[in-house]
Amino acid sequence: MQRYTYTARNEYGKRVKGVIIAENEMDLANKIRNLGYFLTKAKVFSERRPTGKITPMKPKDILTFTIHLATLIEAGIPLVEGLRDLARNVELENAQRIIDDVRYRVESGSSLKEALSAHPRNFSNLYLALVGAGESTGKLTFALNSLAAFLEWQMDLKAKIREAATYPIILFVAMIGVVTLLVVRVIPVFQPMFEQMEVGLPLPTQIILAVSLFAKDYWLLGIGFLIMLFIGYKLMGLNSRGRYLRDSLKLKLPLFGSLIHKIILSRFCHILSLSIQSGVNVLGALDISIQSMGNTRLEQATKKVRNAINLGEKIIGMLKNVRIN
Repeated sequence: MQRYTYTARNEYGKRVKGVIIAENEMDLANKIRNLGYFLTKAKVFSERRPTGKITPMKPKDILTFTIHLATLIEAGIPLVEGLRDLARNVELENAQRIIDDVRYRVESGSSLKEALSAHPRNFSNLYLALVGAGESTGKLTFALNSLAAFLEWQMDLKAKIREAATYPIILFVAMIGVVTLLVVRVIPVFQPMFEQMEVGLPLPTQIILAVSLFAKDYWLLGIGFLIMLFIGYKLMGLNSRGRYLRDSLKLKLPLFGSLIHKIILSRFCHILSLSIQSGVNVLGALDISIQSMGNTRLEQATKKVRNAINLGEKIIGMLKNVRIN
């Protein structure tokens, strides 16, 4: 069996292109005739791949790709033709290469999910699962439109979080800067005056002076300590136990812990709802949602819910029994 690319005419004289598997050219002509087309040109298909390094697409580019692909498919344009049009019209070269590669894989006989899975840095497990469910259930347009809505919601959420966190971060940095200036520069100026007065200083004042002298003489140790903290944070992510401890600490942070918890749960609910609506079964939808949480402690708690549901428990009852703190 060989794979052929063909050009044919339909009953209205419109030119159509495609890829089909046949034993030989005679078998190819018969298959094209059975489709109601008149074969005009055919050749053995040789898969080509884009050359050069492919860099990841930006979230905005993935959103644009998803919206346009859903529109083209909804308009009745064949998938390969739609991908070719998208590759022609995209402005960024790396996005063009990725879409071209997806088109080549689809044209060679791969499903859209299989073609997209070759680019895991661009298309997440959620994206692949929903596209696969859409292909198997015949609701690919719905799946793509749902994905577009979710990607847009996620981008808006990140923008709001960034906007809300900017002011507190600026205040925190300014506060640290002022305190550092007082401790290193201002307070040491008063030390000779206190010594000349020869009076007993209150304990809080003595502590502040001691901290000031230490910070002035051993500031390199402070920088080294901060670097060690950063390295330790990174090393905690190298094993499951460290990740669990790190993610548990995140949930217990003052002010930010509650916010992180709510963001993760919001994402979990969105993905679970989206997966079920697109035709993924409940257990599969839970698996996808768990992978997208990004917090080991919450993932383990939700996995217990998933395992209990697999044994016949009700999802609402198990979710009510989850305790994080």
